[in-house]
Amino acid sequence: MRRILLKFNLTRLLTFGYRSDIAERNILVGYLTYLILGFAFLMLPWANRTDHSWIDNLFTAASAISTTGLATVEISEAYTLFGQFVILFLVQLGAIGYMTLSSYILFRLTHHATNYTGKVVNASIGVPYGMRLRDLINNVIHFTVIFELIGFVAFYIVFSHLSIDMAAWKALFLAVSSFGTAGFSPFKDSLCLFDDNLAVNIIVAVLSYAGAMGFIVITDLTNKLKSRSYVISFTTKVILLITGIMTVGGTLILALSPGGVEGHDLWDRLLYSFFQTMSAMTTVGFNTMDMSTLRVGPILIFSLIMFIGASPSGTGGGVKCTSVSAVWGFMVSRLGLRKDVTFLGRVIPMYRVDSALTNIIVYGAAIFVGCLVLAYCEPFKLSQILFEATSAIGTVGLSTGITPDLSVAGKFVIIALMYIGRVGVITFGSALVISTKEKHFGKRQESDLVA
Repeated sequence: MRRILLKFNLTRLLTFGYRSDIAERNILVGYLTYLILGFAFLMLPWANRTDHSWIDNLFTAASAISTTGLATVEISEAYTLFGQFVILFLVQLGAIGYMTLSSYILFRLTHHATNYTGKVVNASIGVPYGMRLRDLINNVIHFTVIFELIGFVAFYIVFSHLSIDMAAWKALFLAVSSFGTAGFSPFKDSLCLFDDNLAVNIIVAVLSYAGAMGFIVITDLTNKLKSRSYVISFTTKVILLITGIMTVGGTLILALSPGGVEGHDLWDRLLYSFFQTMSAMTTVGFNTMDMSTLRVGPILIFSLIMFIGASPSGTGGGVKCTSVSAVWGFMVSRLGLRKDVTFLGRVIPMYRVDSALTNIIVYGAAIFVGCLVLAYCEPFKLSQILFEATSAIGTVGLSTGITPDLSVAGKFVIIALMYIGRVGVITFGSALVISTKEKHFGKRQESDLVA
């Protein structure tokens, strides 16, 4: 009885008293509550160094909890150490995911999970077929701590060698922001200071790839290292394949594209192009070059990469590479007049294809509406508006430099897009549309592809 009472009270406390039979609505309210609390803390006098508007604090809180990284003010100058800590805490909450941390605490204290917890976590990050909820949550927390600790040590060594002030704090901030694919930097102008520093580029890339490819991939690869007989899931194979194709393809296209990284030698062009491709694809949102100098061609390429984004069960945004693989398989199968939808020789169940199609259509519609509203209230070029909107809903954080100059209306549009991007367009839409307590799914999946 005591354990049941503890579990009930703790669940109520960690979900701020809100409970709904529709899991998607719990996610919306959960992230909205985190956003409001973060905004309230950033409004405190001792959180700010400069006299900036309340809308900038709201924008920063939304950007942090959504792990986006877009900013209307330079956070290293606008916020005190306390304010930066609030931002980092919001980033950590957003990266781990709503209910994941609270579920981990519940497991530790009560050794049980409620049906409510399972529904919300499954709707939030998706539990792969065959994996226990408790194992997934433990993996998420443990892998997060391990990677961020490794990143902290690596950054601290580099920053100490470079004699950077407050090396420990900046190393911790950058490690959490990189693995959480948040894009917030403790340095001015993102990471332009380290544009040719190979060590910083590599550390950021490793942490960002690990966070963006997701805990399914990390778990699979870890199990494979432990046992050669372990069979890597189809989802992991798809993620690794598409991640590799996008990385190599994007790097080469941008390195050779006019209006991108011209004026540098081959090595610098490849390094800049790789880092910015990685940054857009993992949705970490750091930049080592001035994005405002890009022409329309590279802007559209980056927009496409940000649209596709990262992987399921990871910290990144976008429509996810598995959704793209499912839609690609659907298109090829229909053009080839084949009944089954396949990808890499595996049959993809139609309810996964339906989910992927819905995701891409709703995602595209949200970008269109966002661009339309921004076009009416902002004086910027359409390519800049498209880039900003795609970056916001993809929780990327890259910008051509227009973010600080947005009007109040424009900032609200970007806040809405970042919020929708973090909770997920399908989750957001389902929370508004679903009216029944029970949702009906299709047959059990024929492969383990997570769309």
